[in-house]
Amino acid sequence: MAQTTDPDPVLLDKAVAYFNSEKYHEALLIFQQLDKRYKLNDRFRAYIGLCYYNDWEYKSATKYLDEVTPRLTMLAPHERSVYYFANAESHFQLQEYKLAIPFYEQALAVCYDNEKGEIYYRLGLCYMFGSEWEKARDAYARCEEFFRKYRSIPDVEARLTQAINMRKGCQAKINEKLAIDSIARAKAIEDSLRAIAASVPLDSIYTEKSIDSIHSKPIITTSKIDAKKQTPQLPINDKPAKQKKKQEDVAPINLEDLYKSKVKVEE
Repeated sequence: MAQTTDPDPVLLDKAVAYFNSEKYHEALLIFQQLDKRYKLNDRFRAYIGLCYYNDWEYKSATKYLDEVTPRLTMLAPHERSVYYFANAESHFQLQEYKLAIPFYEQALAVCYDNEKGEIYYRLGLCYMFGSEWEKARDAYARCEEFFRKYRSIPDVEARLTQAINMRKGCQAKINEKLAIDSIARAKAIEDSLRAIAASVPLDSIYTEKSIDSIHSKPIITTSKIDAKKQTPQLPINDKPAKQKKKQEDVAPINLEDLYKSKVKVEE
């Protein structure tokens, strides 16, 4: 059972010294001993998580960091970003991409601007592995933006080239998906129209009536009507002189004037 007294200051200082010297395994052994005996506070338990992370023991790292990071809000922003990033990276290495995403996002909120390009690159990978192509493309675009703005290009040239190629690849996937969706929608509409057409009875579209059912009025035939149909009569002009004078007063149509503004179109 862990004691409630403060941990041995000599051992604790030794563990911190190992940690700061990047001797993570040696630091881990002492931190574990102290945690078992005294139950270390959340900050030192986060150190244990970082030791596991640097020793590539990612499962153990997430066990500690998942527990303590929500309770580290009182620490300085950049220190918290280290814990968030280490936890995100541990989940990433375990191929737990969905679990890694929120910790990368938390790191983005408190890290330095010159560190954001790399985090956006990692986010792009997480979204790619989840086939979330739009989010991945946007993450790579942000990666490019922060690399160009806050980093020396020669230092990140290889990573920047990768981000550009990844963004283009994501856009190609998006375009491919849009084309497939468009074809699928067109086929669905066609199938729907065919189904509607198949459900409509043919007799509701065209029904042929029998000749016997058509009622027509009887045709009345008289000799007078037949004579009019056979010999149509021209109207009688009872004022030929006046009609002739009227025709002379009307100017004839001049075709040249009528088409004088017409433009000839050459082949």
